[in-house]
Amino acid sequence: MYSVGNLIKARLEALTPLAGWSVRLGTDDGARTAVPMVDVRLAGLSALPSRNTAVSVQPGWQITLGVRRSATAAEQLDAVFAAVIASLHNWAPGQSAGRGWERLQLSGAVDAVFADEGLCGVTLTFTTSALYEGQD
Repeated sequence: MYSVGNLIKARLEALTPLAGWSVRLGTDDGARTAVPMVDVRLAGLSALPSRNTAVSVQPGWQITLGVRRSATAAEQLDAVFAAVIASLHNWAPGQSAGRGWERLQLSGAVDAVFADEGLCGVTLTFTTSALYEGQD
């Protein structure tokens, strides 16, 4: 499941509007001070029985966009907000870690909360799903 994050990160790193942005995973090591930034992390999951021996695991992936507060912050965020949705909504990660992952769907967005008062941004959440087998 966590390997899907690597696919999302790689897809975002390739976006022209994110050139020069620090794109990182919640599992990456290192400083988290570079801005503008994109932080990709697992936000939790839900699970639905699929059939007697399997469950559909549905993780939510949070994509947080952050910039320094400025006169151009809104324009920066608008541009990358649109680019992230265009790149991820309805995109299928495909096979990862032995599972076939369904298309990502934007499920919501909220104002991002940062410890640094000089930052502002937005957190988008995308969901996907894959089948996990249990016991017979």
